Amino acid sequence: MKLFLSTQFWAFTLCFGVVVALSSCKKEDDPTGLDVPSTYEFTRDGSSTVSYSGQTERLNMLTLLSNYMKESNTVGATALDAQKMKDMFANENDPFNGATFGKKLKDKCYQNDVAMFEAFMDDLATASTATGTASNGVAGVLVDGNTSSTTEGYRVNANGVELTQVIEKGLMGAVFFFQAMEEYLGEDRMGTGGNDDLAEGKNYTNMEHYFDEAFGYFGVPIDFPNAATIDDARFWGKYCNSRNGGLYEGINDEIATAFRTARAAIVAKDYQARDEAIQTIQQKWAIIIASTAVDYLRKGKSGEPNYKRHHALSEAIGFLMSLDYHFNGGNSVNPPHYSQTHVGHAQSMLHAGTNLYTLSDADIDEIIGHIQMAFPSGEIK
Repeated sequence: MKLFLSTQFWAFTLCFGVVVALSSCKKEDDPTGLDVPSTYEFTRDGSSTVSYSGQTERLNMLTLLSNYMKESNTVGATALDAQKMKDMFANENDPFNGATFGKKLKDKCYQNDVAMFEAFMDDLATASTATGTASNGVAGVLVDGNTSSTTEGYRVNANGVELTQVIEKGLMGAVFFFQAMEEYLGEDRMGTGGNDDLAEGKNYTNMEHYFDEAFGYFGVPIDFPNAATIDDARFWGKYCNSRNGGLYEGINDEIATAFRTARAAIVAKDYQARDEAIQTIQQKWAIIIASTAVDYLRKGKSGEPNYKRHHALSEAIGFLMSLDYHFNGGNSVNPPHYSQTHVGHAQSMLHAGTNLYTLSDADIDEIIGHIQMAFPSGEIK
């Protein structure tokens, strides 16, 4: 069949009449030359090609596990059940009070650290049996003595570590960040295969689906960072938004645009553009983790009551742990955007076994310094 392309009319007709269905016309105002949508919505033949329901389930499961652990944050609260926490982690023995999930957190956790998280759950359950307030060497609840409440605060162990925060933030790293960095954005799933044909019985290619799953672990609505839905951001998305103002102005838009650009590049089979956008995602995600750790470290300095200090420092422990789950020599399409040597120095000073009662401001400044030195261009303020 012969096509006549001698006039602008026929060129225009071909582009906007026939080829629109194949998405080959490019947006002229997009510097990538890709058809990048304004929200994380992609369709084929009028139907969505986006699917990450398993990731949404795991976000829901961690929310419920965290809620259960926080039930112990009151003096005299019923002790937590270590086996129940482990069952929630593994989704065994109907642990969610009737809520039904088909996925697990445990099988997606970095497997070398599964036993560590279960040991934290044992330690938290033990700490929850303490019936009084906490002090150095004594587990219990750190309460705010400056308010009318003498019973509510944060459950800590004998070292003043709030294991609820260590577990929650640690699993954000060991499940969500790890799966995104080393599995779904890994070399085997983000090579050049798996993107020519649709997966059997599905409206997406395997590569499209893998990338969607990485997006799902970031925990944001499809129109992120729309002000109308910003409160729906969870876990990493929530902390991205908390960094968006001040020192990290615009990071919401940067990472949201990178996710949408990479997905559009997969559709267009433009793997160079995809990999450039993935690099942005990985760098910005790591900056979110490290800068949040630094923010909590600063909040953990002296001058604040212990219940606030220890809560902040316990969160910092979990965020520091999360930086372990993007590896040098791992499966990711890019190595980490930070020095794991400096991260390791920071972790050696602040970890789940640290006595937070004796951690000095000078110690905190040194930890912050190592985190800042871990990033090559002064990104961590």
